[in-house]
Amino acid sequence: MKCLMELDKGYGLNWPEKLAYLAFKFLEGAQIRCPVVHSFEPGVYIREMFIPKGVVFIGRAHRHGHRVELVSGKVVLIEEDRRTHLEAPFDMYTVPCYMTAFIAVTDVVGRTYHPNPTESRDLITLEDDAFRPAAEPLAIGAAVNARILAIDAERAKVLEVAA
Repeated sequence: MKCLMELDKGYGLNWPEKLAYLAFKFLEGAQIRCPVVHSFEPGVYIREMFIPKGVVFIGRAHRHGHRVELVSGKVVLIEEDRRTHLEAPFDMYTVPCYMTAFIAVTDVVGRTYHPNPTESRDLITLEDDAFRPAAEPLAIGAAVNARILAIDAERAKVLEVAA
C-alpha cells in the first residue's frame, strides 16, 4: 500500500482524497478494536476511545466542529502540511468536516465532545448527528484507488516500451 508521501508523486490527489484512499485501503486489512465509552454531561455527548500503541488511526469526518482531548499517551498527528508530535494532556477544537489521522506512539485515550442539546441517550442518533456517513469517504477512496491503479498501469506500459 502506498504511504502518504508516495501519494504526492504524480497522482494529483488533494488531502481529503488521500485520507479517503487510506481509509479505503485500511479496510482491506485486519481491523484493530478501539473500544468506545459513551458518557454524558448536561448538553454534551462524550466519546472516549482507547487506541493501542502502533495503530494508524483515521477518524470519520465530523459534521460539526468539536473539542478533542488527548487524555493520555502520545501521538503523531498527520495533517496535510505537517506532522506534529502531541502528548497528553492536550486539547484542540476542530472545524466541520474535520477528519483526523494519527499514529499512536503509545497506548492512547482520547475524548471527543459533541453538542447534545436534546439530552438524547440514543447512540445511533447521536453518532449520526456527530459524523458524516462512512460511505462517503469510502466511495471517494474506491474511486481514488481505481485512478491510482490506472495511472500505475499506464506508467508500467511506458516503462515497458522504453525498455
